[in-house]
Amino acid sequence: MTKNQNLSPLFDLYWENTNLNDKNILNFVNNFINEEKDIGRIEYPTNDIKLDYPKDKLYEIMKKRESNRNYNNYQINNKQLSSLFSCFSEINNHRLISSAGGKYPIEVYALCFNVKNLNNKVVYYNYNDNSLSIVGNCKSWSDLKSITGAVDLITGEPSIMFVFVGFPDRVISKYGERGGRFLLIESGHYIQNLLLRVTYEKLKAVELGGLYDNDIKNILGLKKSNAIITLGVICGK
Repeated sequence: MTKNQNLSPLFDLYWENTNLNDKNILNFVNNFINEEKDIGRIEYPTNDIKLDYPKDKLYEIMKKRESNRNYNNYQINNKQLSSLFSCFSEINNHRLISSAGGKYPIEVYALCFNVKNLNNKVVYYNYNDNSLSIVGNCKSWSDLKSITGAVDLITGEPSIMFVFVGFPDRVISKYGERGGRFLLIESGHYIQNLLLRVTYEKLKAVELGGLYDNDIKNILGLKKSNAIITLGVICGK
């Protein structure tokens, strides 16, 4: 795989400027630690129209979703693992996630820290037949924590870390610079699906937006590719 062949120089520049490493991670973390918590709301001078809340199972799951940063080295079993990955699958030639132009620039990898039969393995998800390919080995969470941007915000040991990897060429070749925006939006679709499954399985999760791109690419075996690391999600109990 090659670079984006100058089809999106602005997106490439943006991505390079937002890369994180051990030189700039503290500035990144300090910015959101010291951020004002009250984001306020938009007010309109009209009478609000009251809406009823749904009373279905999906809404009950959505109400229970929360970000959790405390883990206890729980071992995810095969049923839970299958449940989590299934939210990215293809059923009868139908993908469960929408994609601009059907280009699907996001691929799903995971680092297994405490997963039955997969401890310290890196896996890739095959959406077409709902299977996992073993990519290689990885270190423990405690050894890798420093390159996830978690710093001291995460306590304990999560069971697994999902990594959502983008391949810009797939979507930029059709949509140019705006394809970069579509890629990031699609990453959000994947993560929302995952968080709903995590909640359904009564597990915990939190998104990691501070992954060190180059270090994570090396672990995934993507060092020489044009892949970009969009976001990570750790799960466990």
